Amino acid sequence: MSQRLTIHPHQIQGQAVQLTPEQSHYLGRVLRLHAGAEFIAMDGRGHWWRAQLLTPEMAELGELLAVERELPAPIALLMGIPKGDGMDQVVRQATELGVRQIFPLITERTQVQPSPARCQRWQRIATEAAEQSLRQWNPDIFPAQSLATALAQVGGMPKLVCDPEPEVPHLLSVLRPEPEALAVLIGPEGGWSGKEIAWLEGQGAKRVSLGQRVLRTVTAPLAALALVGAQWEQYL
Repeated sequence: MSQRLTIHPHQIQGQAVQLTPEQSHYLGRVLRLHAGAEFIAMDGRGHWWRAQLLTPEMAELGELLAVERELPAPIALLMGIPKGDGMDQVVRQATELGVRQIFPLITERTQVQPSPARCQRWQRIATEAAEQSLRQWNPDIFPAQSLATALAQVGGMPKLVCDPEPEVPHLLSVLRPEPEALAVLIGPEGGWSGKEIAWLEGQGAKRVSLGQRVLRTVTAPLAALALVGAQWEQYL
């Protein structure tokens, strides 16, 4: 049973699921499912069910499935917004790599001021990517905000600031052996300003390198998340 559908918790009433017109179209016209057909329902908050389509507008939840596909600790990505559609790419691929939260940042060198509609688009991209990559959790995409605001929201978790300077230690040499909640910070095109680096270090953040090569803004978060994920998945 490979057909999957992400539902929102507010759609669930007991064991019944009220399908949206878009979901009805997807199940009936795209997947060609009829009454009585089964699919996997996912709520994006850790739960998967075996579900059955009752009518074009209604489904019923059945067995709660035991699934473990998430990283052993959550990662928050604080991302300087890249130009063009670069953030679309970052959101999609960071979701595939297991990130739990994404904070689009307005930094000193950010050249983009995204609209609320753009932020809503990023949440839709994350939901679709989570479904396609068999995630249990849909990442939360926060509104575009300042570096200080985002840092306050991630609280006391360790913070790793990716920096291409050659004297900076490699991420893997700084990452603690046991998985724990972690914030990874990536600057926009042009990187962090000296003032931002000094302020971040004053907040307890550690500068880390991703290797000897300078990576593009849209590549750096993927490299960082892949390194952390590969290290942590030894504990699954």
